[in-house]
Amino acid sequence: MAEAPTTLPGLVLLQRATVADVDFSRAAFERLAPSGCTFVRCDFRKATLDRRLLPLFKARQRNTFRECRFDGADLSGIDPGASRFEGCTFDGADVTGWNAVAAEFVDNHFGGLVAHARFYGRPWGPAATDLDPRRTLNEFRGNDFRDAGLMDVAFLMGIDIGKQRWPEGDDYIRLDRIHQRLTRGHAEILRWNDIEARGEALEMVRSLSFLLMSQNDVIARRVEPTVKAQPEVQKRVWSTLAAAL
Repeated sequence: MAEAPTTLPGLVLLQRATVADVDFSRAAFERLAPSGCTFVRCDFRKATLDRRLLPLFKARQRNTFRECRFDGADLSGIDPGASRFEGCTFDGADVTGWNAVAAEFVDNHFGGLVAHARFYGRPWGPAATDLDPRRTLNEFRGNDFRDAGLMDVAFLMGIDIGKQRWPEGDDYIRLDRIHQRLTRGHAEILRWNDIEARGEALEMVRSLSFLLMSQNDVIARRVEPTVKAQPEVQKRVWSTLAAAL
């Protein structure tokens, strides 16, 4: 017998409340507006972040999510704002378009395709000046991506790659001291004889230098569908960078 949906009629305003063990994928309300709240073991599985739930991530005082489940949720087209996620699962969640410039992630699990997303180790952009409470770092550690497929995903602004768990296999590459490698790799690529491959490789190096401006270590796919360079050129660039130091 199916469970009845949680009944929360109208506009629900919450201030500094702790909300535990609520199934939001079945909740019936017009809109939820929490601020400074902590959500514990709440279920957002297969939910769509529409008008009703969007304020969860856009609160003036950030909300914290502990051991919540976002498996299969449609989170595309939005970013998590200044929220903090601790021990949550995002298996099969669609995070396409996430630009997590002010969110914090600690001990979370990601599974399935994670695509077209950016995670930041420091608050960045206009959001950095509006944080409540104020901070200069985004805590990002203990996150498990071993069951995830990363496509066009970047970890930026000082995220410690060594404090996360990553997919294994030849599809991915991890490198330290990336800017030293890019400088030396650039010099090596200039000596390539194939003019077309050289041009594609140099453009790839320029793009990486800009993207990874404040990042020391990197994990990346050896071949990214969104990169203009041919797959064999991409592989050669990463091999060149790996051998640069």
